[in-house]
Amino acid sequence: MSASASHKKITALIPCYNEESGICQVIKSFPREKLASQGYDLEILVIDNNSTDATAEVAVRCGARVIHEPKKGKGNAIRTGFWSISADTDYVVMLDGDDTYRPEEVLRLVEILDSGFGSVAIGSRLAGHITEGSMNFFNRVGNWGFSMLVRNFYNVNVTDVLTGYFAWTREAIERLRPHLESEGFAIEMEMITKMARLDEKIYCVPISYHSRAGESNLHPVYDGTRILRMFAKNFFWKPREAKKQRIAFVSDAVMPWHKGGKEKRLYEISKRLVRESREVHIYTMKWWDGPSIIQEEGVYYHALCKQYPLYTADGRRSIYQALMFSLAVFKLLFARFDVLDVDHMPFFPLFSTRIVTWLRGKRLYATWHEVWGREYWMEYLRGSAGIFGYVIEELSFMMPDVIISNSTHTTVRLRAAGFNREIKTIPLGVDLEGVYSADISSEWSDVIFVGRLLSHKNADVLVRAIAIVKKVKPMIKTLIIGDGPEKSRVQMLIDELGLHTNVHVLSHVEDHADLYSLMKASKMLVLPSVREGFGLVAVEANAAGIPVITTSHEDNAAKDLIHEGINGLLSEADPESVAEKILEVLETRQGMKPGWKIEQYDWQTVTKKLEQAFS
Repeated sequence: MSASASHKKITALIPCYNEESGICQVIKSFPREKLASQGYDLEILVIDNNSTDATAEVAVRCGARVIHEPKKGKGNAIRTGFWSISADTDYVVMLDGDDTYRPEEVLRLVEILDSGFGSVAIGSRLAGHITEGSMNFFNRVGNWGFSMLVRNFYNVNVTDVLTGYFAWTREAIERLRPHLESEGFAIEMEMITKMARLDEKIYCVPISYHSRAGESNLHPVYDGTRILRMFAKNFFWKPREAKKQRIAFVSDAVMPWHKGGKEKRLYEISKRLVRESREVHIYTMKWWDGPSIIQEEGVYYHALCKQYPLYTADGRRSIYQALMFSLAVFKLLFARFDVLDVDHMPFFPLFSTRIVTWLRGKRLYATWHEVWGREYWMEYLRGSAGIFGYVIEELSFMMPDVIISNSTHTTVRLRAAGFNREIKTIPLGVDLEGVYSADISSEWSDVIFVGRLLSHKNADVLVRAIAIVKKVKPMIKTLIIGDGPEKSRVQMLIDELGLHTNVHVLSHVEDHADLYSLMKASKMLVLPSVREGFGLVAVEANAAGIPVITTSHEDNAAKDLIHEGINGLLSEADPESVAEKILEVLETRQGMKPGWKIEQYDWQTVTKKLEQAFS
């Protein structure tokens, strides 16, 4: 939700671990009408801290956006939340998901910020009303003692340092979040003591406190000891002036000049890194007219060389282009950067950037989309050329210090190939807000296929499967969106099988919103590919609310995105199996949940994980 020009936006963060019994009540208790009448828009962001119950599903059902933080600990969840707030947020409110705090009291805290009276508001239970039985004597005395220590030693007037109810201006969050390190329940003590050292204007507001729903995750003695250590640790802490991190990405193809999954990833991540105060430079070929360095959406694009064709006449990647671009990469010897990340494809730039980072004393990060292996190289190039490609891939594994892998599938194959250094598995993302806001197209279909028409994508298998389904469902309608070397073959097959009224081929959809609209107007996405490095289109389809059928082939990473019967089905890569699954989805799709845990693929979450990897 975007704030209008006259409104201010409040983002409510709710860190949760196994809070399915209370989270819906918390979400529904926010006084939305009252907030709107006073000029506030509201977004609720639940940070699911690897819950083993249905917390995330309940939160989504009750209207929240959910971010998944797999590393346990309240501090980890809160830090993830801080890095996940949207760019249009004015105020951030945080409270627990156990229904102990009242969302109805949010305006008490926000008024402190909106009036300019303070930059941080803390909800004080000890100065407010604690219902009977909601806080035991031991916890009350411990909280009183910690609060007294902070008041006297940090010279800040707080009466409840262990509260879970806070409100900040966005600027206060941006000043605080680079300094937070705590992983567990000591996070509140760390926040308050560091905010005191940052000279934030902190004020306490009386609030009510009630008995929790569900089991408590707090261990008083263990966590109390950690809280005391945090109090002592921060006594001499002073904030360091944050240096603006300069990130360099090396990729021969970039959006908006060349479109594809990896180009989309870099485009979305780079502009979000800029919003998070990173300086981003992309080194590529000269795809544009004009000067060698241009700036788009705050991102600097550097042309290292002229534009060479990426593909040869037979549709394979050009070795000449790869060599020329890798030679041009040596210009980075004279560039300034803190982090350098190179796209692994087409391999040769990995060797150039390795030399550059060795000479510059920097770590080399490489983004890896897929591992081909000997068998596929022999199929792709054949003969001695295939062996050459395989050897180059094997040597390339030795180049990076850290690999950013875009899927668990790729990570497993990297380990099997012998890469024994650090791997960070960070998936591709989806513009969830863009998908959700897209209208439903008037051009409906039963089945949609989206992708480049290459042999391994198996669009022909889908066409043959539709011919089988047509015998049962004569009016079946399929939309194939894509272009590529297999297009003419697919069109000929449609003619041969007499499927003119059942299958329509659309070469290209210029705007992503139009693509999402077409997905929303379909009943399922079918991706019969046997080779995917990730399968972003499957995530986009799930976000659009439709299930996905893809193959169980060992080289298809998209299969790892599918939870059978929930967001899709797996099939064999043959027409009969695909046809069977299409009919099954037509019968059972109403009971599926395509958007299950989709929030983990939000671009903001993906960007936050990459920031952590680069830190």
